[in-house]
Amino acid sequence: MIDRAGDWDGDAVPAARNRPAGGERGDTLPADSPDVDSAPSDGARTHAVLAAPEERAAAHRLYRDRVDHTYDVTRIEAGEDAGARDADSEAREAEAPEATDAGGRDAWAEAFPGLRAEWEKHEREFPERSRSAPRSQADGGWLGDGDRRLTPEQNTDASKACEDIRTEGREIIRPAMERVEAADPGRRLAGLEHMLKGEDRLKEKIADEMTAKPELTISKALDTVVDSVRFTFTYSPQRYAEGTLSDVERLKAEGFELIKLKNLWAEDQYKGINSQWRRPETGLRFEVQFHTPESLEAKELTHGAYERIRSPASPEERREMKAYQRQVNALLVTPPGTADIKDFPEKR
Repeated sequence: MIDRAGDWDGDAVPAARNRPAGGERGDTLPADSPDVDSAPSDGARTHAVLAAPEERAAAHRLYRDRVDHTYDVTRIEAGEDAGARDADSEAREAEAPEATDAGGRDAWAEAFPGLRAEWEKHEREFPERSRSAPRSQADGGWLGDGDRRLTPEQNTDASKACEDIRTEGREIIRPAMERVEAADPGRRLAGLEHMLKGEDRLKEKIADEMTAKPELTISKALDTVVDSVRFTFTYSPQRYAEGTLSDVERLKAEGFELIKLKNLWAEDQYKGINSQWRRPETGLRFEVQFHTPESLEAKELTHGAYERIRSPASPEERREMKAYQRQVNALLVTPPGTADIKDFPEKR
């Protein structure tokens, strides 16, 4: 199964197109959703096409160098230009994505209402099972959905640990993310109001881990949760590859340690780049996703299907949900240069 985002809080599937233009952070946008309608026009957010073929070829080599530098890869070739395409080919490559980019956005916008209607039909045909509301018990313990339990002592420790995570996320990690965002107008942070996983969802994770491994401490159980704090950067398709690589470098410069990066644009169930990071001072792990506005909307639209696939759904429903995810993601156009972004640690 595709390792996409961690669990979201809440079960509603967002209607990403139904949002007011110019919405500010803190409004009622769905989790991690981009404010598509208020995004700058493509002309303002994309690089100008280089005038000469030689300049385009040089820009391509510079981009490949950036890729290798970001992941500490040494390129061992018989010269960068050995067997390379000629300058005219690279010039055509530099110009072509703009038309594909606009066409892809138009196709996505046209298909979106129908895709959303298909999901709403599925929800009517396959009602989701109700979840038990988590609650504290009289003795100070905690009881969650699926008979998940924490003892009074575990619940006290878990509540303190969750609050520590939320404080670190708000006061340390978020300001660093905002500095990365401010360094270049070509990206934006989306869905900051949903950057912290809810306390009850964290306690569900803790309870699951401690049921499987009773010897774990609360802190060790929380170490397995990679998205207790999570962020999403969005870029226009033309800026996506360069922006992702630049921001990986900026996150490193902020002192964070890259643990894992997965380029999932070649997959058919989910498209985007997901990464996991660690703050060395405390060991807190957090997630950063890199999306285009369209790929983020696709993630939101298919999140309900993703949850159904992981739940005790029938084989028929799972097959339908996987087909639906493929249908949605088939409409996304892979941003130029994305295929050059390597997984970390790099697969060999």
